[in-house]
Amino acid sequence: MAAMRMWLDEHRIDVSTFACRHNGDGMIVHIEFRLARQAAAFAERFGGRASPPSVAYAEEDLVPGFSPAGEVVG
Repeated sequence: MAAMRMWLDEHRIDVSTFACRHNGDGMIVHIEFRLARQAAAFAERFGGRASPPSVAYAEEDLVPGFSPAGEVVG
């Protein structure tokens, strides 16, 4: 969690939602980003996945195949 917070701070990314929950395999971190490219970069760095695009966000902010939400399981 500390590494995730440091990464977000280093990249000057403010998230709209940051939630954690335990499951049988460990912990799931769900984060909602303002920009899809931020979600994609975070998911790549921490081995997570970004959700498909949402129509609620402007097209210029979207990266094909990603949306401003993602999950990391660890």
